[in-house]
Amino acid sequence: MSGWTLATIALVLFVAANVVWRWLSRRYQLPCPAWLGWGLENPLVVWVLRTRVTLERIGLVAGQRIVEIGPGPGRLLLPAAGIVGPGGEAVGVDVQPQMIEQLETNAARAGLNNVRGVVADAATVDLPRESFDVAVLALALGEIPKREDALARCHDCLKPGGRLSITEYFPDPHFVPRGRVQRLAEAAGFDHIETRGNALQFTANFVKPSSRAPSVSGVLTHPNGS
Repeated sequence: MSGWTLATIALVLFVAANVVWRWLSRRYQLPCPAWLGWGLENPLVVWVLRTRVTLERIGLVAGQRIVEIGPGPGRLLLPAAGIVGPGGEAVGVDVQPQMIEQLETNAARAGLNNVRGVVADAATVDLPRESFDVAVLALALGEIPKREDALARCHDCLKPGGRLSITEYFPDPHFVPRGRVQRLAEAAGFDHIETRGNALQFTANFVKPSSRAPSVSGVLTHPNGS
């Protein structure tokens, strides 16, 4: 152990734990535990995760219907509900009933009547087809083992021309690199609009094309055949 400092040992343990956690999260549903939800409401966490910047990058406007996958207690969804206003709606989908309880309690405390929680797995959630303007996953995509299915659900529930917004911040143990994010979203049928931020902290925005031409196999393709 000679030459090993406590800082080096701590770093090695952190990296090892991160690798193990990422491996497990690809096989099992490992969201942030509900009992840690209070930490997501901490003003310091809100500042570190740049909640306001993320909302600006998503580009919400009044009157929109938004669905967030994995909203937790509402760090992002509650201020989003304030932006879309009473003419819009903010729906949170979380696999943990306790998180949805916290979300709805916080919404009521904030006087927000346009927030609704849904307890469901992101890969199997039954949302009305083509009924939302924006779908959001903020630090949540990597927590979902069946990511392709979750993004397909997002595609299905969005209106033609609707937007998918995915935010990732390192060193979140579930961090998904932007190249991987773009490949997953495009495989689900989305077109990339822009990615704002840098390689370690970014928001990637996509759009559901207004029209698709079905192929003979039934798989949706771009009208130009790509």
